[in-house]
Amino acid sequence: MAWVGFAMQGESTQVQIRLANPADAEAVAQLVRRAWADRVAPDSSGHQETAERVQADMARGYAWVALSGTEVVGTVRLVRHPDPRERGVWEVRKLGVLPEYRKQGVAHRLMEVLARRAFEVRARELRLAVRHDQPKLLKWYTQFGFTYDPGLRYSTPNPNTPPPFVMVRRLEVLS
Repeated sequence: MAWVGFAMQGESTQVQIRLANPADAEAVAQLVRRAWADRVAPDSSGHQETAERVQADMARGYAWVALSGTEVVGTVRLVRHPDPRERGVWEVRKLGVLPEYRKQGVAHRLMEVLARRAFEVRARELRLAVRHDQPKLLKWYTQFGFTYDPGLRYSTPNPNTPPPFVMVRRLEVLS
């Protein structure tokens, strides 16, 4: 199990990133609910995150946890697209960082680890969804090579909200 450690800006606290395992599912679900509280509208699916959903995503892909000591302070998932016709397409899901760890590089490190794994599994494309009411995140994700594609639809949209913005990053796999 690979660990990625880094000191946060202006702090001596070490944050470690590691691949999550099924035993982490409840902690990951709690982290998503805590990280999205007061930041995302109440109708967001993140507020109803469960260990079962986390485990289902992990069964089709990967999840990472960022740890400060033993506390989960961040998470992200890379999940194979559910449509078999979308071969090589993976989705970025449920990026979340606790408020007291934001703006310290945790989300960036999680996205870097995720991108590395995407190249390792020879993904040809990454997709993610940005809620309709959070357009500021569109710019944030561009730093990781994502662009908004109005022609794409998300594989698992929340039926209780308007469709999200779908962003894509096409990967070149060198052989």
